[in-house]
Amino acid sequence: MRMLTAAHKQAPLPDDPGYFPVHVGHIRASHEFGYQPDDEGENISVKNDSYCELTALYWAWKNLKADAIGLSHYRRYFRGDAPGPNGSRVLSTDQMGTLMSTTDVAIARPRYYIVESIESHYRHGHIGDDLEVLRQVIRETSLGYSPSFEAVMRRRHLSLYNMFLMRGEHFDAYASWLFPILEDVEQRIDNESRGPYQRRTFGYLGERLLNVWVHAHSENLHVKYLPVVNTDGEPKIAKGLRMVQRKLAPAPPSRA
Repeated sequence: MRMLTAAHKQAPLPDDPGYFPVHVGHIRASHEFGYQPDDEGENISVKNDSYCELTALYWAWKNLKADAIGLSHYRRYFRGDAPGPNGSRVLSTDQMGTLMSTTDVAIARPRYYIVESIESHYRHGHIGDDLEVLRQVIRETSLGYSPSFEAVMRRRHLSLYNMFLMRGEHFDAYASWLFPILEDVEQRIDNESRGPYQRRTFGYLGERLLNVWVHAHSENLHVKYLPVVNTDGEPKIAKGLRMVQRKLAPAPPSRA
């Protein structure tokens, strides 16, 4: 049982044996924190500025074997009973084991966007053309997932943060599907010319693709949705205001 904890800096972490901190973007790091580097073995550490926490996921896919693997962040965890940073309570190893005995996949409880669809939300905050490229890649390489992609794009709720806990065989199936798609999209867009925020393209697309994969397999997998705790606090009002501002502001320029 391994719950990866993606971190690009030193931070308080849960004192629980199930958590496995991974130093993302380690290949360009100037400090060591004693975490597992994401640039050992086969890796994409050099792409951390665009793949975000997914470089930890890739490292685990290629270099780690476990009965169950999950992904959390140094400040975002699934809520549970174990002591976490800043007085939080996070999912314990025992809870993970109990969960995986009855559940195939656990992901974050969805956030609801009342005023717009998931596709509209992405277009207002990111580069809209990227969704068209992703849509085309799925049609060309994973046609069976196209209905689920369109269903997720029409919805008004989304599980965020690329967070999950999966049985090992499902994790391998998911990663084996996810990364070839992202790599194909990467070959078709000019991501390097973007600023730091918009350059996180594949982390953002990965969030949507996790929802697509779960939707596509929902009839065959037992899926559970878990609450997420932000150990720095969750500025809900500020987030709501930003969402309205993004809705009213012109969309970022679309460019391939």
